[in-house]
Amino acid sequence: MALGSKCTMSSSSINKPRLLPDALSNPTELIPFAQVRLIAFDLDGTLILNPNDSLGERLINLFGLLSGPGRNVRITLATGRTLRGVSPTVKQLGGFNKVPLVLYNGSVVMQPEKQALVAHFTIPEQAVQHILSTALQLNSVSLYIYTVDPEAKFINDYSSTESVFYVGDINHKPLEDFNGMPVRAFSEMDISSDKVVAALISARMPDEKAIFIQNLVGIPGVSVTSSGPMYVEIRPEMSSKALGLKVLCDRYGIPPENVLAVGDNDNDVELLTWAGLSVSVKNSSDAARASSKFYSNQGAGNAAIEILETVRRAQRLFGRARKV
Repeated sequence: MALGSKCTMSSSSINKPRLLPDALSNPTELIPFAQVRLIAFDLDGTLILNPNDSLGERLINLFGLLSGPGRNVRITLATGRTLRGVSPTVKQLGGFNKVPLVLYNGSVVMQPEKQALVAHFTIPEQAVQHILSTALQLNSVSLYIYTVDPEAKFINDYSSTESVFYVGDINHKPLEDFNGMPVRAFSEMDISSDKVVAALISARMPDEKAIFIQNLVGIPGVSVTSSGPMYVEIRPEMSSKALGLKVLCDRYGIPPENVLAVGDNDNDVELLTWAGLSVSVKNSSDAARASSKFYSNQGAGNAAIEILETVRRAQRLFGRARKV
């Protein structure tokens, strides 16, 4: 699948992933895992099950063993969340935050400790207007529009880098979005100048979610994915987690065959397809599982432990990929 392509999958293209190798597997199955130089984890449903979950001491220690100072593997997040939304996880991992993160489903690649943009992709103004008009026609829909200031560098206030604007019933306007970002009224936004990197639809009625998706299919400048029963994620047309990760890999000179990606949902499909190695966790969507080379029988958090231990075991048996 091409980077940034819309997710369509015929029955003839469905992949049958293999079970992740374990201690009882033929050791030669671990050889590709010994060559991993970068690991990209989705966050929600993959590393953590609920937004406020902590990673746990064992998982944090494994991150450090593989990606700490002097180690040979870089680890990052590839998520639909904002920088503010991933900050609790990044803080738990300490030095992990030296590697840029793939945010907003690939629309933004950002160096977290400096809040400096490495790359970003935007939704055209005309497409933003179409999204807005569609949302206003549906009673149960709440629309969140996300912008990132491309000129912001070396600042300390998350809100001055990222903003989220609300469109919908004012009686349902939250103080914060699910990332913990303060939600601003749409009247504060200037569509002609604010650079929109993503939009999120929350539909309380499944029928209206389907109508919204139908109205956006084929609109120039956007790509649409679904994440869970209520949400529709809108991103720039050529944007995807895979494209964001490619930007990061080009920065470090790491080819796809040395990349391991882990995910669980439809918005991970391009990422799981692009990476040389990919793993879907337990309870993944059908599309995510079909796009993976391997699958884990473990769920959020525990699957990440299993995967990191597999990489460590492979490195001990077959040596490590060259130092990065």
